[in-house]
Order: sequence, then C-alpha cells, then structure tokens
Amino acid sequence: MSTRPVYRIAAVVAAAVALVLGAFAAYRFIRAGQVLGTVEALGADVSGLSLDEATQVLAEREQELATASLSVRIGDQAIELEPTAVGFSVDEASGAEAALLIGREGTIPDQFRWWLSGLFATNAVDVAAAVDPAALEQVLAVWDDEVVARPASEGDVVIEDGQLRGLAPASGLAIERSQSASVLVNGIVTQQPVELAVVEAKPRLTAADIEEALAAAGLLLSGPVTLRTTDGLTATFSVEDLSQAFTAEVFDESAPTLHLGFDPTVIEKLLTPLRADLESAPVDARFEIATPRVNLVPGQKGTKLNAEDTVEALMLAAASASRTGLLPLTEGADPETTTEELVALDITHLVSSFTTYHDCCQPRVTNIHLLADRLDGTIVNAGEVFSINRNVGERTEAQGYVLAPTILFGEIKDTIGGGVSQFATTFYGAVFWGGYEDVTHAPHTLYFPRYPEGIEATISWPLPDLEFRNDTPSAVLIDTEYTGTSITVRFFSNNDGRTMVGEQSGGKTRVSAVAEGGRQARRVEANVSERYAPTEPSVQYRANPLLGVDEQNELQTPRGGWSVTVTRTITVGDDQDKETSWVVRYRPRHQIIEVHPCLMPDATEPCPTTTTIPGDTTTIPGDTTTTTVAG
Repeated sequence: MSTRPVYRIAAVVAAAVALVLGAFAAYRFIRAGQVLGTVEALGADVSGLSLDEATQVLAEREQELATASLSVRIGDQAIELEPTAVGFSVDEASGAEAALLIGREGTIPDQFRWWLSGLFATNAVDVAAAVDPAALEQVLAVWDDEVVARPASEGDVVIEDGQLRGLAPASGLAIERSQSASVLVNGIVTQQPVELAVVEAKPRLTAADIEEALAAAGLLLSGPVTLRTTDGLTATFSVEDLSQAFTAEVFDESAPTLHLGFDPTVIEKLLTPLRADLESAPVDARFEIATPRVNLVPGQKGTKLNAEDTVEALMLAAASASRTGLLPLTEGADPETTTEELVALDITHLVSSFTTYHDCCQPRVTNIHLLADRLDGTIVNAGEVFSINRNVGERTEAQGYVLAPTILFGEIKDTIGGGVSQFATTFYGAVFWGGYEDVTHAPHTLYFPRYPEGIEATISWPLPDLEFRNDTPSAVLIDTEYTGTSITVRFFSNNDGRTMVGEQSGGKTRVSAVAEGGRQARRVEANVSERYAPTEPSVQYRANPLLGVDEQNELQTPRGGWSVTVTRTITVGDDQDKETSWVVRYRPRHQIIEVHPCLMPDATEPCPTTTTIPGDTTTIPGDTTTTTVAG
C-alpha cells in the first residue's frame, strides 16, 4: 500500500492547523488591549474597545439610564421615578474590566477553544448597578404616605374633652422593602416597567405599651407643678398649663418607645409673662473712679429662662411626690461691655486734671454743665482722634442750652450755647498737661483772665473745634466734675503712674506733678513767653437816636492786644523729646460808644445844637476775624 496519500493528508491537516493557529495568534496580536469578540454591557456595544474607552462608554450609558424615567406600579397606581432620586449608579470600571477579560480567561487552549466557538457569538457582560439605600428609603417612605396611604398606627395617648385617652395600635399597609432595591435596579437597567409589592405593616408598639404610657401620663398631669429658683422665686404650672403642653411621640431608639413630655414651644409661651420677674439682664463692666486710681467693676452675664431646660425640670418635678423642683436659670447673653474689653483698654490711674472757676449762677454755667454731662464717661481708644463738636453736636434750645455771651466779630453778644469755651479751655488743659497730641485748637481772639494765658481754647459750631489724638497705647477715660463755681476735666489712662494736676485761679496758672511715675512716663513741661507785639484798641461809635446830643453810652471798654509764644516739651525716658511752639495772638478789645446819630463821623445831618464831633476817631463796623465763642 502506498503511503503517499497519507502523507498528503497529514500535510494538509498540518497546514490547516498552522493556518488556524496563525489566525488565532494574529487576532490576539491585533486585538491586544482591546475587548475580544462581540461584547455588550448594559445594552451598549464595547467590542474592540480599550479599557479606558469601554469605561467611558459605560459612564455615558449610566448617564442615559439615570435620566430616563421608570414607570413603577404600586397597587392600582403608576408612578414615574427619576433614577437619580434613588441614587442609581453603575460600577463602570469593573464592568469594563470584565468585558476585557472575555476570551482571556483560563489556559491558552481554553482561550483558543473560546475563539473557535465564540468568535462570531455575542457575549453579554453583567455590570454591577445599585441604588443608595438611604435615598431609596426616603422615596419609599413618601410613597407609603402618599400612594399607599394606609400607615400602621403605633397607638397614642391623647387628651380629649379634658380626659386622657389611649388609642390602641393598628396594622396598616406599606411597600415591601427587601426586594424593592433589586426590582428597581432591574427596571432601570432594562428600561422596563416594574411593580412593587404592598404588604401588611404591623405596629411596633403593643396595647400593653399604650396602657403603660397612659398610666405615666396620668401621673404627669395629676396636679400642678411648682418650680423654684435658688433665690426663692417660684413659677407654678397648673394642670391646664401642663395639659396644653402635653405631648406623646414615638421615638426609634434601641426599641420603639412612646415618649411623653411637654412641648417646648408651648412652655415658651407660658414662660413669657414670668421673665420680667425671674430673669436678670446682663450687667456691663464699668470703671469706678477712686482718685487717683481707677477700679474695674467686672460685668455679669444675665440669666434667662430656657424652655427646653424647663421641660426637663417639669418632667422631674411631675414624677416626684412633692411635685416641686428647681426652675433652671441658664446663663444669658454677655453684657454689652465685658470685663475683658475694659481690661484691654489699660486704664489704671489719673493722668491729668485741670480746673477753672467762674461766677455762680450765670446763664453760661447751664451750658457748661450740659456739655460736661454729655462727655462725662467717654472713652477715647488708643490712636483715636477725639473731637468735642463731633461728639456733642450743635448746641440748641431743644437740648436745653440757653443764651449766654459769645464773641462775634470782636463784640460780646448773646447766642444759644454761649460760654462753653470755658469747658473747652478746661478740657484743653487736660489734653495739654497729659501730653496728648494737639490736632486742632483755637485760642480766644480776646483774652480773659479766668483762662491760662496762651494755654486755652475756644469752640463754636461748627467751627472752631477742639480735637486731640490719643497717641498712646492706652485708652483715655474722660471724667467731668463741676460745682456752682468750677468745672474740672480729668483724663484717666496709663502714664506709668505719673499724674499732673492744674488749675487757673485768681488770674494765675498752677500746675504740678502730684505723682512722678516711672521711667516710661510722659513728662510735660511748658513755657509761655512774655507778651510782645502790643496792639492798641480803636474807638467805634454806634448811632442811638434815643440819646441826646450831649449824651453817650460806653457799651464796651477798651483793652490792648498782644502776642505770646507757647512752648511745650514732652519727654519720655532719657532721649525721647518732642518740642512744639506756636504763637497765640490776642486782639485788642475795641471801645464801643453809643452817641446821637448826628455825632457819627459820617453824619450828613446837622445836630440840633452846635456840637464838636470827634475828629481823631473812625467808625469801625467790627472785627472781621473768625467768629469765636467767649468762655
């Protein structure tokens, strides 16, 4: 028998096998890193895709499914569900990895057999999909209430017609929970309508639980409850009050419980009329002056009634034999001014004080006292610029200010709020001798012996003003004092213990350091020069037709003017000197005389009788300098 045909068959078979194996190898080489064969996942074709590409396709498919409404039937009602409402999600990464494993699992012969048998078949990959349990429960709870609408009753304890009554638990209906998630996920993935089962919902509480709660409620409402504060004040809640506030609620803890209590909202209303007698308002921290020291009186928080705390106290008291208990007063709000805030101001002692004197009972004294009262207790923070006018405002009759003398264009006339320059001068003395920065001040245009020459100030509205800067690291407390014949301004702060006290009395200025202080104290020295540049007053005539030609009336006596130079030196430690100088010019006070009109220098009508008209004088309408207020 010839062997040639056998060899030929073997060769053909070998060639065919080699061809198939070559095709398998070429296919695997070409599709390296790609999904093999025909593969679907979540209904999306991922054939021939890389891992990243398949993941992206599944992510897009997840978005399509999550935004497509699902029809859900519950009993005889159909509900449309947005999958996002139950937190639908897909694990696209693991799905893509599973698609990439198809045809690559097992041994090489296993993979070859898959290639031969499944190359032209469609392979489906199961992709994990789920819903969020918490979001699902929220949706199901809403459907229980609004669609099923037959909830189980846990029973209750109520007050009807003034009597306690127990309501027994009762079964109801609810959506079956154990299969709901898988049913909805399958419907979302397949995009086919689904139906959720409705089952009996049994109450968690028993009739015995309600009977026990009814007995406890009877004890709570068996009589009035009296709560007392630690100070002995009382608040009594009648049975009617307690019944109005009574509540019974089911709480899910380790086991369902019917909790009895009182509604804090109702208790809050019952506490409202009691607050005025039982609560205390917060008390501001304050400074108490004990010259030369400043004591800090600490602030106190207020106390208040808290409805929730009162509910707890009522529950304890109602369960006691005496039906009495402690009324809880909780710590209230901080005071508007706290102890910590005042400590930070660093106000410890008297830094400077100045006093001036005046006659008793003049109208301007009223104005001085009003201004002093307005600024008493004012605090000027470190670095702050303080202005008298900005803090006091315009002086008006409505505020109680009265007519008093004021310098207007070189003449003294009455204006509302006049005379307050005495306060300005006294205030300026405290600024000056305390060593604070002089921002703005204006001396009087006319000199008054009751003020220190050169070291004085005037104010009016709106100008001139008096401003100083607290250029120290400590705040300043302004304190004002007055008697019927004096006004004092005191600055309390911290100047390392140094205190300057001054006064103007009998035309003389007296200033001394009553406490020297430490090395870092600001030390103030001042010098006022001798008078120079004297100016003479002029005579001004005023027409008065009521006077005879031989009569005259002196309205204002004359006094000359002059200038002085004021120098202030501030020393801190050994080498920190600050010296400033300025010129203060006092204008002359002109003599003002009333005469008959025919005696005026510019008269055109002759006098009834021959009269000599003064030829060496001129008529001056008045000083045209800036208006200032007499002090």
